[in-house]
Amino acid sequence: MDLDTALQPAWHRQRRLFLQLAAIAQTAWLAPMRAGARALSRTKAPTMDPTTGHDGRHDFDFLHGQWSIRNERLTQRLAGSTDWEVFHATQRCQPMLGGVGNVDDFVSDWTRPGTSERFIGMTLRLFGTESKQWSIYWAGNHDGVLDPPVFGAFADEPDNGRVGTFFGTDEHEGQPVRVRFRWSQISANTAHWQQAFSVDDGASWETNWHMWFRRTDDAGRIPHEDRVIELRQYAMQPARRDELIDLFEREFIEPQEAVGMHVIGQFRDLDAPDRFVWMRGFPSMPVRAEALDGFYGGPTWKRHREAANATIVDSDDVLLLRPARAGSGFATPSALRPSWHAPTRTQGLIEAGICSLDAAADEGFLERFERDLMPRLTSAGAELIGVYVTEASANTYPRLPVREGEHVLVWFARFDDVDAHHRYEAAMLADTAWREAVAQSLLHGLKQPPQRMRLSPTARSELRA
Repeated sequence: MDLDTALQPAWHRQRRLFLQLAAIAQTAWLAPMRAGARALSRTKAPTMDPTTGHDGRHDFDFLHGQWSIRNERLTQRLAGSTDWEVFHATQRCQPMLGGVGNVDDFVSDWTRPGTSERFIGMTLRLFGTESKQWSIYWAGNHDGVLDPPVFGAFADEPDNGRVGTFFGTDEHEGQPVRVRFRWSQISANTAHWQQAFSVDDGASWETNWHMWFRRTDDAGRIPHEDRVIELRQYAMQPARRDELIDLFEREFIEPQEAVGMHVIGQFRDLDAPDRFVWMRGFPSMPVRAEALDGFYGGPTWKRHREAANATIVDSDDVLLLRPARAGSGFATPSALRPSWHAPTRTQGLIEAGICSLDAAADEGFLERFERDLMPRLTSAGAELIGVYVTEASANTYPRLPVREGEHVLVWFARFDDVDAHHRYEAAMLADTAWREAVAQSLLHGLKQPPQRMRLSPTARSELRA
């Protein structure tokens, strides 16, 4: 029996308790806070857009469904602590009251110090049809007491997309605090919640809890939207590539995916023994920025960064790419990524072909590639699995450089093994139509003959033959 099934009776008990507490709150101490919320809404609440009819009541619809959550929680609040504990939880959220409210259950594997009971929480969210604001109420099985609510709304931020900000008041160990909730990184399959406290009326804030949400399907798998990918090539210290691969596959895959990325594949370059190549994907550029900040500012990277960086000479060779057309990106893998120390499967070989261009591929080279070059690749034996072009957006996370100001088209092809790739290369060398197509392309946008890399998937690479 899984954890969710085992805890279903607790979920039903907690839901009844929570709704009872909410009803009591409406007639007791919540009344003055509602009055304060109404006063706040008169000055800060967003107004309905008359052209769309949008008034905010569906702003939490993204949260409906089931989620896997990585929690990063500050062990001591308002004490200058930098010690974070990490734990996992699952959550199901469902709408109620015809869509102007929702309720969720939060089932974690975390136990409070001195107890053996897993922490379970519940949230009730209600949309005020007059104030145009949401009120959010939280309760946990540790005390069965409804926390004071926070109030707020969603708004579009230029670099972050749709963001919800909510404020309230509470106490922490007897000390009055202002509370801030922030919802961001919102996409079909990701979201990020964080909680912060202030003891100086909002002049400064200490973030004390992150929840990184990844949607899960009925089989427990995380669906991915790789609208932007990074193709990363690392120059390694001599003979230390396998050391990084071991660390990467043991410590870095799941923590990256938990905060909003998709680790697509990791590879050894068969023609460069000190080069490590890997790819990761993101639903959008705003999600990319927040996911990268979540990982590189989080506890996992801080714990292992010195060991990782010691193996790398240069990590700045990074191409930011997007699918060339709808449907030209990588397909959803048919099998789950192998677990750590799982028996090694047949890995095959992936070819990455990089075409450096004079201008954006959309200005003519993409059509030429599809018409003249791609048919020669497939006739020689390549199984094309993806075609990507430069993502022209500015780098939203400058802490990690990318190759800006360049134009490329990159194809990816799959082969059963090295021998199959040898046969393909022989066919390409003998193909006069391929040579003629490349020569014509050099006159029409291609800067140099395509660079082709032979990539051998590592043991836990999701992308493989």
